[in-house]
Amino acid sequence: MVDINSITEKREILFALAPFSEGVKALKRKSDLVDFTFTDLRLYGSALTKEGVASILEGITIPGAPVQEHRLCETHRKLMSRFDDKLHMGLEIDSILLNEFCVILASAKLPPYREGAPLLYHLDYVPGCEDSISADLAGFFSAVRKAEKDGVYSGDFCLKAADIHMGILKVYPYVEGFSELSARAAAQFELVRAGYFPVDFNVSEPEYNRICADAIRTSDVSEFADVLRIAVLKKLHKLIDAVNIGT
Repeated sequence: MVDINSITEKREILFALAPFSEGVKALKRKSDLVDFTFTDLRLYGSALTKEGVASILEGITIPGAPVQEHRLCETHRKLMSRFDDKLHMGLEIDSILLNEFCVILASAKLPPYREGAPLLYHLDYVPGCEDSISADLAGFFSAVRKAEKDGVYSGDFCLKAADIHMGILKVYPYVEGFSELSARAAAQFELVRAGYFPVDFNVSEPEYNRICADAIRTSDVSEFADVLRIAVLKKLHKLIDAVNIGT
């Protein structure tokens, strides 16, 4: 398990190396978008490599890759832009912002390999009535705010992001399969809101499905929180290395 203090200390090391070169700034911007997009595509069953995702995001068509994958890459670019807009407004994730994420995600057609098998089918869990979504989400986000106020997360932004992710999966029905994408978008937004960045979760689709199923069954999000901590720490190391080699 990665301690959140290790992440905080590593972040301080990184920012002690400021000011950053334009090359490092460009690397971070590119890696933020690529990590965010690649994680979602991989966890949705795509065989695209990270290099392939990066190429699509640069406007290059990848022969053999479904058109839907190219569209999802552009969808994630729009989501990242929305992150910036909402952060400048000082907003945190709530039902309204989650709905905005869903609208953006719904603008792209799902790739066929997950159209008939959303994550819900792996969870052995049936969410509540669709008519109660709004009330359930409002209650959930209210509980998250109270938990943070009460010190439940103890400043651990990865634990909070994991809680938000799993809470959305538990409440939200899988209309056209987009709720897992919106749950991951909400978790990534929370990482960025905490002053960090989107990350590659670095887990396979089967492992991700298992972690989600276990978390929903036991109400224990600690394993996914550690996945996020490891991913954040790995990216901090990458950025520090980039600064040190003079990128």
